[in-house]
Amino acid sequence: MSGKIVRRIAASCIAAVSIISLCAFSLKTSTSEAAVSSVYGDVNGDGEVNIIDSIYMKQNALLGKREFPITNWRAAASLNGTDNIDGNIISINKEQIIGGSNAFAPVKKLSFYNGIDVSKWQGVIDWNRVRAAGIDFVMIKAGEGTRMESTFLRNITGAKSAGIQCGVYWFANARNIDECKAEARACLDTIKNYQLEYPVVYDFEYRTLNNNPLSTDRAMCTEVMYTFLEDIEKAGYYPMVYSNKDFPQRYINLQRLTERFDFWYANYSLKEPDVPCGIWQRSCTGRVDGISTDVDLDISYVDYKSVMVLNGVNGY
Repeated sequence: MSGKIVRRIAASCIAAVSIISLCAFSLKTSTSEAAVSSVYGDVNGDGEVNIIDSIYMKQNALLGKREFPITNWRAAASLNGTDNIDGNIISINKEQIIGGSNAFAPVKKLSFYNGIDVSKWQGVIDWNRVRAAGIDFVMIKAGEGTRMESTFLRNITGAKSAGIQCGVYWFANARNIDECKAEARACLDTIKNYQLEYPVVYDFEYRTLNNNPLSTDRAMCTEVMYTFLEDIEKAGYYPMVYSNKDFPQRYINLQRLTERFDFWYANYSLKEPDVPCGIWQRSCTGRVDGISTDVDLDISYVDYKSVMVLNGVNGY
């Protein structure tokens, strides 16, 4: 992303990786390398109990949801109308997952999809070569503040023509509620002619808070982000928040956002995410055929197109 949150933590970037290593990415890790899901147990059947089991639960909950809003995946995982997210039994795909045990036979293995995110800084992209390199989806910068990104139309047209699934992100400049609502309107106007297989993301970063009164008001900063995401959702799109581990500790209440909205998580120092997320941005120094610069590498744990089609959102 331009003006990246992650530039502040660039020292933790993993070394540049090839698309071959991207496709061979492993989801397994020891419990010492990731948070442990004591509630869900080994739900994906990989022999380990860790955060990937929580992500697996989230994936299945989203795909089983058939009402709007769909981004509140905790509510989607309710049993008999009661939210049991912190209880012992969660109902997913008509199977009973017994928390803390390894007895559950998974409905299916955890799926993941290879992706990138791009802006004007990637220059002119050969999207057919990108698709041939194994990229399934792309998150495209659609705009910043109230202005469309100069390369957005070229990138989304090229990516879609190559058969790559698309989502977008909007870089925030907002200083208050009124400005974030204006940004939401600009974003919606920019994307209104496109079906999007992936979420619409609000990208609120360190640069956003330069000389910004929100930098010292955690509650209002959180509310500004929440308002943008809510406006996107009310317009019939699937919203998502982007952040890393450091930014929330300084500026926002991330839990308030992720209790309602899906999460795109940036962390380059791990072999897998250490928090539940729909998309994990795992590197800022990737190299992909068809792109002449470094590019961010992402993993999606959700078949988002199925979610959009199932629920009739994002232009479907």
